Amino acid sequence: MQEYCKSVMTARKHTLRGQVDRADGEREFFATLREHPTKPAVKRVETVLTLMVEADTLAREQREQKRLFERSGKDWHRHKPLMESLHASTRTWKLLNEALLPYSWVPLAEGGIGRFGIIERPVTTSPAQWAYWERMSVGTLLRLARKPGELSRLRRCSECLQWFHAIKGHQQFCGVSCRRRHTAQDSEFKDKRAAYMRERRIDEKEEEAQSKRQAARVLSE
Repeated sequence: MQEYCKSVMTARKHTLRGQVDRADGEREFFATLREHPTKPAVKRVETVLTLMVEADTLAREQREQKRLFERSGKDWHRHKPLMESLHASTRTWKLLNEALLPYSWVPLAEGGIGRFGIIERPVTTSPAQWAYWERMSVGTLLRLARKPGELSRLRRCSECLQWFHAIKGHQQFCGVSCRRRHTAQDSEFKDKRAAYMRERRIDEKEEEAQSKRQAARVLSE
């Protein structure tokens, strides 16, 4: 039993460590996009990212539309918006293939005690400072593309327009500050805030008047 518990704890430790490493890698990746937007390598990686997300978004929308047509028994081949979406997908795939053309990887075996696997190592002969980061970043995006639903979590913040990885499916902002800033600009929020402040001022005046009346009674006594 002791050995079993030890094995379980070790497995959990490796799993948590892997999650932390992936989270750190994602933060570093998005921080680089945010802090060095003018670097040619960063621009190329962002182009790949943008095209991947666009292609994935179009595909998800098409699946939903196709499902609705199949339920209704209608012919989706005659639906103009859906056909236009398919043409847009074709254009996006072409641009993405062109953007991916400069990158190549070689399969390598790696392992350790009781462990064996095949990894893909990016091929780069360029001595440029950003060459290795660029290929590693594109490789990470390709791995994400192979996991169902992962690309849909790579989004631009609705406020600052920076890329981020959404933890929740409905998440629109990269952080609390952007969410609050966006909410503060919303007309409905402004109206509610203004109404609250008006009511608050009325309450303060009533409290002040009540305090004066109480003070006057004390003095009269």
